[in-house]
Amino acid sequence: MTATINFSGLASGLDTNSMVTQLVAAESVPLTALQTKATNVSAASSTISQFSSTLAALASAATDLSTSSGFNAFTATSSAPSSVVATTTGSATAGSYDINVTALARAQRTYSDPQSSSTSALGINVTSDESLTDIAAAISSSGARVSASVVYDGSQYRLQIAGLDTGAANAVTFGESGTSLGLSNSANTYQSAQDAAMTVDGISITRPTNQIVGVIPGVTLALTSTTSGPASINVASDPTTLTNKLQTFVTAYNAVVSAVHTATGYGSTAAANTELSNDPAMRSALDQVSTELDQIVAGTTGKYTTLSSVGLELQNDGTLNLDSTKLDSAIADDPTSVSRLFVTDPTTGSNGVMTALASTINGFTADQSSLITGRIQSFGDESKEISTEEAAMQTRITAYQTILQKQFAAMELVVQQYKNEASALDSLSNTTTSSSSSSSKASTG
Repeated sequence: MTATINFSGLASGLDTNSMVTQLVAAESVPLTALQTKATNVSAASSTISQFSSTLAALASAATDLSTSSGFNAFTATSSAPSSVVATTTGSATAGSYDINVTALARAQRTYSDPQSSSTSALGINVTSDESLTDIAAAISSSGARVSASVVYDGSQYRLQIAGLDTGAANAVTFGESGTSLGLSNSANTYQSAQDAAMTVDGISITRPTNQIVGVIPGVTLALTSTTSGPASINVASDPTTLTNKLQTFVTAYNAVVSAVHTATGYGSTAAANTELSNDPAMRSALDQVSTELDQIVAGTTGKYTTLSSVGLELQNDGTLNLDSTKLDSAIADDPTSVSRLFVTDPTTGSNGVMTALASTINGFTADQSSLITGRIQSFGDESKEISTEEAAMQTRITAYQTILQKQFAAMELVVQQYKNEASALDSLSNTTTSSSSSSSKASTG
């Protein structure tokens, strides 16, 4: 094994280790700059990726306002919520309806004749050794739309068979041959399968379930009990829900603005990351989105043709603000025209800004060549190139350091050799002088 001995400055008196360190540090300045750039590029890539998620949130908020069911918010209330619960799907229309429930939808439930045991063989045609428990298990696993179980009343056992679906069309019929279960005995059917029966504004309605749709536009009725008299269902617009959705959109849009301003710089505020200063991808994305919001919407007429006309106004700093008073006034004045600004509806010729906006945003990340995804890919490629260059530069610096150490070590050896030779000559000179002095003294004596 070769041992490395460091003679830093022992011969020359110089701090050669310090000199090597300083020379290597000077040589490493470009590497340090490259490492800083690598950190910034990585951070920029993360920022762009986060910006992509911020844009996606805005697209989602826009999509939520792009359809009639999403934009035209309604609420339904029932005067008899313990019997009829009403909920809207968003495509409802305002109105009041009288509901009278005379019967609930039910599934059939039938019991067998009592048996003395749930586990003893019955000696019937199913198989001679099957018990009530066996039969219940076989029925439940048969795939038929029924369930079976064994009920114990304290002294005897019964097989219970219950239909899984409500409605008269889902009645269960039994065919017994050579059994003593009594399932086909009508007296053993505790609850017959039946449809829900009701009237809506005096019109008779039946349904196989207690979830009633298609009776009141955009409203689902959940029946829980019969009514003693008409229950009133009132459907009205819900401005609070719409305002909340619009505020969610405003918040999502302003998050996009804030992300761009912070990352790329805005006004006198410098970019948080030099790699993103005035970044063309982020700025272009914001420009395209803001343009969508600041133009006349195709398919609109009258005085409500822009978002600003109904209270969604761009501010001087690029952010969006919702003037709820202006919005409420516009909706009260002409709700149809307001809806056309947001909702895409071919039947009315409305294009709606929200569908176009969501489509524009989704196009930013549609494929590898799209605006934002392409930028992320670009930073990824740059990171790889920097990593390769960094490794090569580090290799050169390490080699340079090794060369310097060898050169200084060689210099120290040469200096040491000169010192050794000088010391030898000096020693020889001293010896010669001493000898001469001694000889002179001897002659004189």
